[in-house]
Amino acid sequence: MLLAETAVQAWPQARFEVASVRLSQPGMTPMDARHNFHGDRFEVRAMTVGDILDMLGGYQLFRVVGGPSWMRTDRYDIEAKADRPLEVADRQQAVMGLLAERFHLESHRETREVPGIVLRAPRGRREELKQSGSDERYSIRRDRGDVVFTAAPISSVTNYLSNMWQAPVVDETELKGAYDIKLPTSEVEPQPRMSWGDRVREAVEAIGFRVENRRIPLEVTVVDRCERPGAN
Repeated sequence: MLLAETAVQAWPQARFEVASVRLSQPGMTPMDARHNFHGDRFEVRAMTVGDILDMLGGYQLFRVVGGPSWMRTDRYDIEAKADRPLEVADRQQAVMGLLAERFHLESHRETREVPGIVLRAPRGRREELKQSGSDERYSIRRDRGDVVFTAAPISSVTNYLSNMWQAPVVDETELKGAYDIKLPTSEVEPQPRMSWGDRVREAVEAIGFRVENRRIPLEVTVVDRCERPGAN
């Protein structure tokens, strides 16, 4: 169900003066993917166009739709230099301009009603949910079968859950700041045909979070056109 639509994005003001776009070496995988903004420079290693669009959207899965299938499989190395140091607010404009120029990307944003999952805060029980100390560094790791979030905003938790559950996850917890959260997945007794995502869901509910399946309005980027880049 289509709820709203906005016009195709205009050419951004912040842009890269020069850019090199090359296919990554064969054999690169998602584990090799990375990007970096530094001053007036933007560097990408082994990322797909879909990865880049996900990055611009805060790594919220399922928020980029449409486009050719290669957009999620072909990996690229990119080195780009802007006409000035890029502020955080300029980065999305500059990268979208690069994609428009080199990949002929055309896109627009829509709000669609889709099947999703809503995460709500625990009622009462909070011992597994505490705000992080100022000296803690952000991380997500596995510890003896449990999933441990350190100094993580709830958006990082919902991104992780979205990946595990293969569905968009909306944060309705109203929890602000960064948290230390341990999901006791090691305590969930495996059942026949139980996936890792099922175990994670039981662990999320075990520490008091409420999980609700329902249709949700989701703003997505719709790719209308995207072409493989030509030579530099």
